[in-house]
Amino acid sequence: MNSKGFTLIELVVVIVILGILAVTAVPKYINLQAEARTATLEGVKAAMQGASALVHGKSLVAGNQKLAASVSPSPFITLNDGTQLDIGYGYPTVPPPIPGLGDPDGYWRSLLDLDDKFLITVTTDASLVIYINGMTTPTRATDSCIVFYRAPNNEFDKPNFQVNDCL
Repeated sequence: MNSKGFTLIELVVVIVILGILAVTAVPKYINLQAEARTATLEGVKAAMQGASALVHGKSLVAGNQKLAASVSPSPFITLNDGTQLDIGYGYPTVPPPIPGLGDPDGYWRSLLDLDDKFLITVTTDASLVIYINGMTTPTRATDSCIVFYRAPNNEFDKPNFQVNDCL
């Protein structure tokens, strides 16, 4: 007798094989997403470091690299488009998210070419944080899946950039 089709045993074997593949492939796929997010944030960190170095270079030329952001009048540099950016010890500041006193999002978007896939906020410990839109809003610089920036505290310090891996 010549029949066309699969037997029940053949179908069960195929389903078992697909199940084994799913169990081994799904965790690797999920892990790749976290690694891709972390790599994206590493790219943002590199862009922040480059922008910070350019700001510092302009500050050296202007001669205001030894001034704190809190002095009056605030030290600043002028970007090519005419935007004036406040600086502290020659590096970009972390403006407070207080209406009328600072706009960290606008300030850093004038330095970096970030699209709406990234959000910018300031934590309670005065760290600037950039994170991926759709992720939980970070509250501390120790939260996962963020890149953060801390401005220098004196003229001999350098700014601190760090990426916290995505889990």
